[in-house]
Amino acid sequence: MNKYYFIFLIWLLPAYFFFQAGYQVLVYQGTKSTYDNGDSYIADVTDFDVKQIAAQTNGYVVLRFTTSNGEIVEEQLALPVQFAQVIMESELIPVRYLESSYNPIVMMPVYDLQQNVIKVNLGVTFFGFFVTLIISIYASRFARRRIKEGEDTFEIELLDDE
Repeated sequence: MNKYYFIFLIWLLPAYFFFQAGYQVLVYQGTKSTYDNGDSYIADVTDFDVKQIAAQTNGYVVLRFTTSNGEIVEEQLALPVQFAQVIMESELIPVRYLESSYNPIVMMPVYDLQQNVIKVNLGVTFFGFFVTLIISIYASRFARRRIKEGEDTFEIELLDDE
């Protein structure tokens, strides 16, 4: 098998970015749907932790609230450092809840920040998609040409008389 066939694996990168963009769109629509159509509740913070690992800071928050039909909802949500700074001192957090949404719980104090983060993620993901798409097209052309024409052969000549 020709080694140039492996170059076609580069198409996994644009595929990854495409699916990642789809995920970001679902999260964006889910948070917007929950915010617009969800019921408002006040959630108790039952657990909160922020971890610093090397240059990354992230954590989680566990929210607990009772819905209007008496169901107790307790959910652990991922918490980027930007969100943690907003709700760090809060014991009660206003939330919106829509069970049928892709993102069923939205914390009201960080909603605008969350939407902005998702938009930035979408921008970066689309940029990555287009860049890797262009690279994949050129790499595929190169691989096809090498498979069709074969490798260039180099002939080394000794020019010294010694």
